Amino acid sequence: MSAPRHGEILTQRFDAASLTATARSATRTPLRRAGPVTELVIVGVYACLFERPLLPTAVLWGSAAGAGEAGLRVVADVVLNREPPYPFDFLATQPNLAAIHVRQAFDCVGNVVHQPIAVNAALHWRRMESLAAAWLRAGRCERVVIGQVEADGEENVGRWRVVEM
Repeated sequence: MSAPRHGEILTQRFDAASLTATARSATRTPLRRAGPVTELVIVGVYACLFERPLLPTAVLWGSAAGAGEAGLRVVADVVLNREPPYPFDFLATQPNLAAIHVRQAFDCVGNVVHQPIAVNAALHWRRMESLAAAWLRAGRCERVVIGQVEADGEENVGRWRVVEM
């Protein structure tokens, strides 16, 4: 069996307004309760799949900051700006919301898996590449989109790569 091919790494950077606009234009479904993490996943998957054949695809992504970091920003906003907070449940469900929106927006995506980055980004990236290769070899899909996203209000960053046989 041939070895998986790893595409070039695509790095995306957005401010908050352009991220929201890009995410909304990339999907045909309304993005209800989608925060910047979910929007980064949507625009990353869209960029990787745009004008590619509709092959059975899995998406594997992670974030170091995730809901915990978003929660700290909400608390800071409440204290500094006296803005009403989003409930924690909203923040904690962003990985699940990302999966729902990606599956609704991209017919070829059959599975979306979130893996928090626990150790460091480089190790996490290699782990995702290994898991993608295992899924491809097992025939679970024909393509895996892997990515790491970090939402930071001012600069939201996504790194993406397509792995295929």
